[in-house]
Amino acid sequence: MSIFQEYYSKQEFVDKYIQDPTNAIDVIIPVYHTNELWRANLVTIFREIPVKRLLISDGGVIDNSIDIVKEFPRVEVFNHRHFKSLGKCIAELIKEVNADWFAYLHSDVYLPPGWFENMIKHKGDYDWYGCPMDITVMVNYKLRPATRPYAGSQIGRKEAFVKGINRVDDDYVYRQEDFVFNKIVEDAGYKTGKIEDTFHYHQVMYRASKGFDIKVKSVHVDVNRSDAERKRANETQIKGIVKYLDPIEPYMINDFKVHFREMIREEELNYFEFRKWVKYTNIRWLPYTAFPIYAKAKSGKLYEKVLHRLSQLKNGK
Repeated sequence: MSIFQEYYSKQEFVDKYIQDPTNAIDVIIPVYHTNELWRANLVTIFREIPVKRLLISDGGVIDNSIDIVKEFPRVEVFNHRHFKSLGKCIAELIKEVNADWFAYLHSDVYLPPGWFENMIKHKGDYDWYGCPMDITVMVNYKLRPATRPYAGSQIGRKEAFVKGINRVDDDYVYRQEDFVFNKIVEDAGYKTGKIEDTFHYHQVMYRASKGFDIKVKSVHVDVNRSDAERKRANETQIKGIVKYLDPIEPYMINDFKVHFREMIREEELNYFEFRKWVKYTNIRWLPYTAFPIYAKAKSGKLYEKVLHRLSQLKNGK
């Protein structure tokens, strides 16, 4: 059974805490909204973990997530709608924990069999630890390529292929077949086209097969955020890095640079005011706001303004 089949299979509810409360812990989950697998995820949480209490932060829930979680036992929901950040919601949930150990889970996490046993045996090694994740991508997005034919579900006239179909040898036609067949039709004097009044779903899934076991290395999905949401995400990320972390981890340093350059490029950050804030908040990050780094994100008139201001400062103005 694939993980996707498992997601949508009806599963019996098992309460591990009732069966064996040994090593019972609290579980905390902050929620703004969840996905269609929220109930299935909760089933695996109670199956895998002896949940003493499930503590839910309602940080401004916009769907029926709270109604669903209330169907489960020993749930406590905290009204955190007045908080602005996810971090504060999590911090307040941790304060409510009264067990010696607790688990922090995301709402879109589905636990496999044996998760708790494999995790809890390491509590003598660490005081806070996590495990790797396997990503399952379940997103529906529209693909309307302007530069190639629509493929995957097509209808055609047999006659349009008669003259040229023998050009296709048993050699190289594979993922460029949409272009190849379009050319055959057009070379025969027939017309190709794209229609817009229906569509098909195209499934992108990993499947092991003999000789062609190609494992997915990574998946990238671009989200079309509003300018306001993008600005908020960038600002909270970059300021959270500066306020709560030091420039030690290469990943965080690179993440800081990426957000910094984007905000400068989009003129969403005042260069001089931000440097003052960094100097006051955590001076260790100040070198990473230096002008040579900023210059890589130069943006027309804004770049010239900064050059002019730096010149003024150099001359004591």
